[in-house]
Amino acid sequence: MEEFINHFGGYISQYGYFALYGLFFFGLIGLPVPEETLLVFSGFLVSRGDLHFLPTFLVCYLGSISAMTAAYWIGFKLGHPFIEKRLKPFEKGYRVYKKTEEWFQRFGKWAIPIGYFLPGIRQYTAYFAGITELRFRTFAILAYAGGAFWTALFVSLGLILGESWERVFQLAVKKVTIWILLAFVVVVLVVYVYQRICRKRAGGKPNE
Repeated sequence: MEEFINHFGGYISQYGYFALYGLFFFGLIGLPVPEETLLVFSGFLVSRGDLHFLPTFLVCYLGSISAMTAAYWIGFKLGHPFIEKRLKPFEKGYRVYKKTEEWFQRFGKWAIPIGYFLPGIRQYTAYFAGITELRFRTFAILAYAGGAFWTALFVSLGLILGESWERVFQLAVKKVTIWILLAFVVVVLVVYVYQRICRKRAGGKPNE
């Protein structure tokens, strides 16, 4: 954790909000950036008065959704073969990419907001949204709403934890992430079942 603070804290100290935007943009595009740790750390900096909550939230959020939007259009315009070919030399990245493909096939569009809470998966859901030609409006609603919730949650967590963020981070964040993810999955399943029931009822009505 000390290495993380020295490395990323140095960027933020030197470049401020510009550093946060860049880190989240490149992190969500696919580069190895520990986004959740960075969000909590940013919240801690807010609690210390080094940053302010609203601009911190906005730059982290805008960096994330800018990357998600760019990834969507890359997937939409260039397709699966192009992305897969360039990831194959990177064993770990390619393995996560294929895992995300399975995840997207299973959950469809709901993989986009759920994926924010899964490191590795979140970097590729937008690509698959574009590859599968999901309507941009649908993608934007899910990606932008999910991104706002994810960003606000972890920045707020860092703000609440304050000086103790580093000590409790490993345990608290993992547990919080798991419970939030489970709750999110339950909500998605309820909505999905409700929509299926409504469609069946609508389909069963006689034509007037």
